[in-house]
Amino acid sequence: MCNVTFFKQKTCNHIWAVIATPCGPYMDFSTCASFCGGGSGNGIRKTPKFYKTKSRACPKCDLGGMYDGRVVRMVERMGWGIHWGLDPEGGDWAIEMRMGEARGCVIL
Repeated sequence: MCNVTFFKQKTCNHIWAVIATPCGPYMDFSTCASFCGGGSGNGIRKTPKFYKTKSRACPKCDLGGMYDGRVVRMVERMGWGIHWGLDPEGGDWAIEMRMGEARGCVIL
């Protein structure tokens, strides 16, 4: 599984994700099943690292949207949850409960 780090710019409050460690050679947001909709990648993951920063440039504001979308993605909304099942990767029959930022609780 890829290791992703989230950043939040303190000035503009934009949030973006950066692949800190890819799960394999040539794996990124456009090729890894964890992000492009294949496999068990849609399951709930452990909480990633999250940094609030003033020094790191916001890809949307400071870079004018000119960034490599394979390794950086802007985040529109975030939510966390719990996975009850035998396989932590989400490949088994299980119950997932996701808590969205403004949408309340959703059970899938």
